[in-house]
Amino acid sequence: MSRTGAWSLPTAAGRVAVAPGEIRVRNRLDRVCVEGLRALANGRAPSVGRDVSGSAVAAAIAALGTLLEWVGSGGTGGGIAGFGLVTGFAGVCVSAVRNARTEIPLRDVRRAEFRDGDVVVVHEDEDGDAVETAFRPRSPAARNDAALALRLRGVDLRGADDADGVSRTVVDAPETELVA
Repeated sequence: MSRTGAWSLPTAAGRVAVAPGEIRVRNRLDRVCVEGLRALANGRAPSVGRDVSGSAVAAAIAALGTLLEWVGSGGTGGGIAGFGLVTGFAGVCVSAVRNARTEIPLRDVRRAEFRDGDVVVVHEDEDGDAVETAFRPRSPAARNDAALALRLRGVDLRGADDADGVSRTVVDAPETELVA
């Protein structure tokens, strides 16, 4: 824990800090790309798809349009079609940068679910709708630290029963407050 009372743990794409009033998820773009490639290599869908899904669809349509234009014109119409391709992938980059930092107030957090190596924080957005923010702890120790930090902040945990660092007493305890 830091001097400010926040637990910080490494994730596959950056860092997560569980602070007294909020959960801060910070993703580095280079790590997001590496984590996406590792996920694909392991047969999983990369988490970046959840973050930039609309822009990724636009980029895929632009790539298909570029390919069709290039094939249809005998390889000479790539300039105009390339503009669509660059625009589509620029949208993906803008979405990734926009989603690189997420702050979730603890008062909006409904629960944290531990599924398939990911920690999924279910919280409310401005409209009161349920939103999921996921991160993948880098190691089993970081996963245990996430479970402990979230539980001590009063977050309802689901699927963290096997976390070694979280005793049954802490998991089953009523919501507690960190004494600084």
